[in-house]
Order: sequence, then C-alpha cells, then structure tokens
Amino acid sequence: MIVIKMSANCGALLELREIGDILKLILIVQYTAHIALFFCFVQYIAQIFLLIHFMSQSSTVLQHVGTNIRLLRDERDLSQQDLADQAGVSRRTIAALETGQVNISLAKLDSIAAVLGVDFKTIVSAPEHKEHAVVNALAWQGEDEESKATLLASVPSRSQVELWIWSLAVGESYVAEADADGWQEIIYVLEGELTIQFTDSKKIISAGSSFIFESSVTYTYINSSNQVLKFTRNVVY
Repeated sequence: MIVIKMSANCGALLELREIGDILKLILIVQYTAHIALFFCFVQYIAQIFLLIHFMSQSSTVLQHVGTNIRLLRDERDLSQQDLADQAGVSRRTIAALETGQVNISLAKLDSIAAVLGVDFKTIVSAPEHKEHAVVNALAWQGEDEESKATLLASVPSRSQVELWIWSLAVGESYVAEADADGWQEIIYVLEGELTIQFTDSKKIISAGSSFIFESSVTYTYINSSNQVLKFTRNVVY
C-alpha cells in the first residue's frame, strides 16, 4: 500500500491499494472554498501521474507469475497451504504472489516451480510465450529500477551448456563449422551490432537483443558496425 498526504490545506489523503488486478484509488477531500479545492485537484492529478509511473515500473516484475502459479496449482489440485509446505515458503507468500503483491527470490521461485512440475521459464513467461525459446521476462526487481534480472531465453538441454563472451573488432568475422545435430546457440549482444550470416539468409542483432538458432549449419559472425562488438554466446548440446 502507498499512502501520500497532500498539503495540509487540502486535508486530502491519497491511498493506493493493489488487490489482485484491481487498483483502488480513494480520495478524501475536506470541503473548502472553490479556489482551494481547485489547487488540491491539481496536486491530486500530479500525484496520480507519479503513481502511475511508479506502478508501471514495478508492475512488470513477476507480471505473469501470479496467474501461472494459480492456474498450475488448480490443475494439480493443490491448496495454497499445500504448495507453500512443499516449496518451503509461507502460505502468505503464495497468496501474495498470486495477487501480484510481492517480489520473491529467484531460488524460492524456482522451488515453487519444481513443486508444480514446471521449469523456471514456464512460471515466469506469458501464457502465449510458454512454448517459445525467447522469453524476455523480468523475473526480479531490486529497490532501484536499475537492479533487475531478466530471463532472456531458455531451451531444453540434454547434457551441457557453455557460456562464452565474445568480442569482434570492426570488420572482423569468424566462420564457424557446423555443429552436430541438436546443438543450439543463444546469443545476446552487449555492445555494437552482430550479423550472423547463414547460407541463404542473415540475422542482424542489435545491442540489448537476443537470438537463438540451430548451430548444426555453417554460419559466420560478422561485425559490420563501426564499433567493437561484444556479445555473450551460450552453446547448448
């Protein structure tokens, strides 16, 4: 709950509660002269814009978790208490998660996913993205909006995953041999722009974007930008 008091002359209290998906705004304004009331109204509108900005930043955190937990729990005929006991968290935590009112550690969220019999990607993804490899779901938000953890992509793995960090100078390229069938790569560009040239097509990936592809084909990494290229490369096989 967020409570903001406006100027003493207004005698107003703005209260914001989040109950499930319902946002309730309650404004109590004491009767005053029309001009004073007008200035109170202006202050009220300003506060509303600030609150909308705040909620837009925080509401994306674990945005799909509540819905997914509730649906998966119902499918498995588990009560909130059953799920809480098996995952090692409190029932209040489960209830708060299902109504979008709490952030939670990634380890605890992973425990909840395990009890529900799904992977981490499934529990944080939008329903329409559950079968997609690229997820791009915000899974954790710190007190500062710059502190966050985003699950970019997830793919099934049979045995091993390698994490690489690459850099290519301007005009540099790397020709890769085809990997064995079933191998995949997850690319995330940190700085610059990466071009991946395939036999019949190419993919351009800008900074802040990710891409997944089957690496059992011939391909080339190319830095055709005017700055040093840096990217992470996950090899899954």
